[in-house]
Amino acid sequence: MKLSCKFTAVSLISLTFCLLACTSDKIGNNSTKPTKKISLEDYASIADSTLHKNVKMYRALNFKGDTTQWDESDCNIKDTSFSCYHETCVGCYTVKICRDANNNRIKCPSYKDTIYDTTYKNINFGENALVNYIPIAKIPKFNRDTVQKVLSTLYGYACARFFEFTSNYDLEPIGLPEGFSFEDRNSVPFGYEATSRSGECSVSAANVQYTPKSDYPRSIVRRLPEKVRRVTYQFFNGSMKSYRDTTISWKLAYTDQYGRGDTLDITTKFIADTSTTDSLRTSIMGVHASRKYNAN
Repeated sequence: MKLSCKFTAVSLISLTFCLLACTSDKIGNNSTKPTKKISLEDYASIADSTLHKNVKMYRALNFKGDTTQWDESDCNIKDTSFSCYHETCVGCYTVKICRDANNNRIKCPSYKDTIYDTTYKNINFGENALVNYIPIAKIPKFNRDTVQKVLSTLYGYACARFFEFTSNYDLEPIGLPEGFSFEDRNSVPFGYEATSRSGECSVSAANVQYTPKSDYPRSIVRRLPEKVRRVTYQFFNGSMKSYRDTTISWKLAYTDQYGRGDTLDITTKFIADTSTTDSLRTSIMGVHASRKYNAN
């Protein structure tokens, strides 16, 4: 009995020692290993190295059939459609900070050369096209009835702006009296104005003194589908002739940003202004203030 008890005690002690040893090894293996520090010599050696970058690019056809290129991260591809977006900030000031193994700021290393291994994948053309979708902006339908109604009656001021309105279409008047014009409001910083001097009328960019900031940060955006374009037009009588109780017939051609459009027949009656409201008679930069409309 005594020998048996001694053997059992020795066995238990040995088993306990083994369990403790295994547990210690397991804890040691799971412990966090010290992070390898990058020496100053390693940072300096980068300048003599070549950086290899694997780049994946998408290629897509737009509505006009032109090929556009996009970084893989710029595009969101679905089963039957896709969209791509990229924004670049011009004039933005960024600071890159680099530190050594001792957390001291150092000059950021640059590689001797960079080699780009670029792989292209076609989204909507070629044998392995991902989708058949050709991206196109969703342009509202041109409101023909509203435009005809708005242009049916105008006040016939001499050397004045009749009105302005915003459209998703490019507009071109056909058959207007000499001196009449449509001007793109956004083609100059502060729009156009009609001014009369020495018995002559002139329609030109508004004369406002300002100093443009060429270094001001701005964003350049590319996208598919394209954003719907909006154009604000100003309609002028650029002559010194005042129209009263006169009716004219002319045409207005309209096309969207993809060249699709039509022509609208317009009949305009010029009437005398009997309004007593200041909003219609107030002179702003030499022109009569005019009402604004939306063509869509």
